[in-house]
Amino acid sequence: MNSHNGLDCEELLLDVVCYEKSCGRLSPEMEYLLAGHLDKCPSCRDRVLFFQRVLGGEKPVRNFG
Repeated sequence: MNSHNGLDCEELLLDVVCYEKSCGRLSPEMEYLLAGHLDKCPSCRDRVLFFQRVLGGEKPVRNFG
């Protein structure tokens, strides 16, 4: 049986959201919710910045939302 730590799931979910954002696939509503959360949560903000560094920086992409 696999046991999962809730933190692992949250980190994975945030990574997926970051990836979708980097591809320009977040809706405007999701962009708004993510930005609002990152304004209040330094832990997630640090995680997003790390993800952007891994990808080579933030690149402007078209948002299809």
